[in-house]
Amino acid sequence: MSVTAPDLEALVRRAVEQAMAERGWQGGGHATVAPAPVRIALRPKQDPMHLHGRQSGSDFCTRCGGCMEPAVYERQVRDTPASLQTMIDRLDRFTELVWRSEPQDVRRLRQLSRPPMGRMPGVLYANFNLFWLGEALQTLRDKARTGAAPVEFLNQMLAAACLRSATRLSKWKLLDVILLLTDVAAFAENGGIRDHDEMKRLIEHLLLAVDRVQTWVDRMIPWHRMDAMLEPVP
Repeated sequence: MSVTAPDLEALVRRAVEQAMAERGWQGGGHATVAPAPVRIALRPKQDPMHLHGRQSGSDFCTRCGGCMEPAVYERQVRDTPASLQTMIDRLDRFTELVWRSEPQDVRRLRQLSRPPMGRMPGVLYANFNLFWLGEALQTLRDKARTGAAPVEFLNQMLAAACLRSATRLSKWKLLDVILLLTDVAAFAENGGIRDHDEMKRLIEHLLLAVDRVQTWVDRMIPWHRMDAMLEPVP
C-alpha cells in the first residue's frame, strides 16, 4: 500500500490561516467573511554547505567574521570589534578565505555590466579603486612608523580612507570588501587604535586583505591583449 506524501504547502497554509484567525487578521477571528487563501512559498531545504561556519562557496560572514555567509552592506547589523586583536583576527580570516580561490566579490564583478560601458570598464575601475586604497594605506602606515602624526589624527584618516573606498567599491558590488572596510572604519572612529605600533600592525593586516582581492581583480584584465590591440587616443 503506497503512502501519499503530505501536502506541506497545504499544512503550512492552514497553520498560517489559523494563526491569523486567532489574532483577528484578514477576516479571521469573529469575522463573517472567510479569509482569502494565503499562498506560502516554501524555501528549498539547504544543504550542509549553507550552514553558519562553512569554509567555502559564498561570502564573508556578516556576523562573526569567521565563516562565509552572504554579506550585506549594513554596518548597523554588525558589531564593532571590541579590541585590536579581534579586528586583526577578522582581517586575517578574510585574507585566508580570499587567498584560496577567486572570491565571490570577483565572481559578481565578472557579471556586472554598467550601460553603456559594459563590463570591462567596471573591472578596470574596481582594480584601480583597490590599488589606490592600498596606496593610501601605505601612506598612513609610513606616518605611523615615524610617529609624526597623532594617533587620533591617524584614526580619523584611516576611517575616512576606508569609507571613501567603500563608497567607490559599492559601484562595483564588492560587498565583502565593503563590509570589511566599514568594520575597520567603525573600529578607528571609536578610537580603537591606541598607539602608532597598533596602527602600523592593523594597516599591514588590512593591506594583505585588500591587496589579495586586488590581485584577483587585476588577474581578470587582459593587459597583453589590450596593449597589442589598442593605442592611446592622441
